[in-house]
Amino acid sequence: MGRRLAVWLFFMGGLVVVCSGLAGAQGVTADQYANSEAGVPEGEIPDLQRRIDGQDAALRGRIEDISYVGRDLQEAQSRVDGAKTRVGELGSQARELERKIAAQRASFRESKAEYEEQARAAYQGRNLEGLGALMDGWFGSGWGVADGLDTGVAQVLADGRQDLWAYEESRETLRELLRQISQKERDYEGAVEEEEARAEELRRQEAALDESIAGLRAERNRSTARLQKLEAEERTRILKGRAASGGATSGKGYQIGVARDDIVARPVGPLPKKEYIKLYKESARKYGFGSDWYVLAAVGKVESDHGQNMGPSSAGAMGPMQFLPSTWETSGVDGNGDGKANVMDPRDAIPAAAGYLKEGGAPRDWYAALYSYNHADWYVKKVFAVAEGYRRLAKDDRVQPYL
Repeated sequence: MGRRLAVWLFFMGGLVVVCSGLAGAQGVTADQYANSEAGVPEGEIPDLQRRIDGQDAALRGRIEDISYVGRDLQEAQSRVDGAKTRVGELGSQARELERKIAAQRASFRESKAEYEEQARAAYQGRNLEGLGALMDGWFGSGWGVADGLDTGVAQVLADGRQDLWAYEESRETLRELLRQISQKERDYEGAVEEEEARAEELRRQEAALDESIAGLRAERNRSTARLQKLEAEERTRILKGRAASGGATSGKGYQIGVARDDIVARPVGPLPKKEYIKLYKESARKYGFGSDWYVLAAVGKVESDHGQNMGPSSAGAMGPMQFLPSTWETSGVDGNGDGKANVMDPRDAIPAAAGYLKEGGAPRDWYAALYSYNHADWYVKKVFAVAEGYRRLAKDDRVQPYL
């Protein structure tokens, strides 16, 4: 226990330094991040992620440390409870012995009175001086009996004297036991006070650790929030220069080269329109906007007329959902599970388009989602118009109008 407490005192002394070091180990604090007005410096997001990982490790270490304190506190509390229980037991024993001593005292008084009565009866008619001398002889050191004493009287006095000595010896034994129990009770009370002091010290350490962990957690939350903000800014910056089917900064030749060298772009057989509708519904449902499958279908209509114009477009987009090959590199999916993400296959392209719209903000912000697909306001309005036409053809009043 003493060694553990010494370790904790050392730990608590350095805790403030550790916590402050976690927040500023790389020379930039979370508050400085929060007050930054600039863009996203190169390497800032990975650096902040490393800081959060470090804070996570420190937090796990503090939680492990507090578990040790908790175990010590539990053991100390168990010892306190055991000592208190033992004090209670000793108190009960002391009270029982006190009752026995009181009973012995009463019995002693009764025996003494009876002995005196027997002595008076035995010496009835004799003078009081002779009786006094006889009593002195029996209670003194001598065992002699005056000459001419009746044998019956002597026997009565001997028996009575034995009884008195037995009672006196028993009473002294009980007194010694009571003294020992009282000493043990005092010892246990001292132990209880010591253990309670230790338990209180452990509770203070536990409270200090809780406070430190709360500080680490708050710092981590601030850093996480800043990281999320930086990542959102980075996504916005990337999306502004990237689109699914239009708005690319690179030319058609570059996109064709990507399609040839870096992605799968193999023609597939045509699918009937009802299969397209099935894929639109399934993909919208998979990515969390099942009731708005009309928008996904409208994108398919605007982009390729449901596979009638597979491209490549003037920007280099291709396939039924007209993905730019450079965008397909990171956003393509293997929708049919054949092991290949084929930009020309509707069974891959339609769920990929649904996922891309979801990433862009659908269904919470359909305008932002469609604008991320093609950076043009006219394009967003055109898709909404087609989606509204599909909704009206389906007579689906459960979905709000798109226009």
